[in-house]
Amino acid sequence: MTRVALTLLVMMFTAATAWADDSGSCGEGVTYYYNESTHTLTISGSGAMQDNSNPWRSYRTDIKAVVIDNGVTSIGNSAFYRCSSLTSIDIPNSVTSIGNSVFEYCKGLTYVTIPNSVTSIGNYAFYYCTGLTSVTIPNSVTSIGNYAFSCCSGLTSIIISDGVTNIGDDAFNGCSGLTSIEIPNSITSIGTGVFSFCHGLTSVTIPNSVTSIGNRAFRGCI
Repeated sequence: MTRVALTLLVMMFTAATAWADDSGSCGEGVTYYYNESTHTLTISGSGAMQDNSNPWRSYRTDIKAVVIDNGVTSIGNSAFYRCSSLTSIDIPNSVTSIGNSVFEYCKGLTYVTIPNSVTSIGNYAFYYCTGLTSVTIPNSVTSIGNYAFSCCSGLTSIIISDGVTNIGDDAFNGCSGLTSIEIPNSITSIGTGVFSFCHGLTSVTIPNSVTSIGNRAFRGCI
């Protein structure tokens, strides 16, 4: 009987901790606040978020919305890794870089706007975001990391603007919902496995600027 009572107490304490409002620091000059009633995580302050700093990891599956206030300059590596209930994200114009694995396995994410201030999208940034249906890469972005949008099977539309000069290996590997892709004139080479296993791809436009196409770039594009 004592053991059962103790187990129930531990479960109650864990639930209370996971569902309570929370706040703290996630970088020098950057703070966070989690509102339990709205399941919203707000990042505020001025400066860069710390890499691999996600003090909300214990309740990350409860987060449904993330608001990043103007003043935050970068989203640190793995910031929202496996926030599977996250459906929306507001990225302000102050953000210049999206780090590695920032939204990896955020399967519930259906919409994201990348502002013109962002210049780079890290490796695995949106890996396995199966809920994403469309993405526009603005002119400000010059590089898209390895596996950045890999396994985004729900992605049916991707617009790559002329500012992009480098698309990382396997960047769109496994995006089986894509039916067409237009590569901008700013690209000179298509890397390894970039569009491999994009089973639905029926149309590709490759500009004269492209001088090389990497191994298995279109492998499995049946």
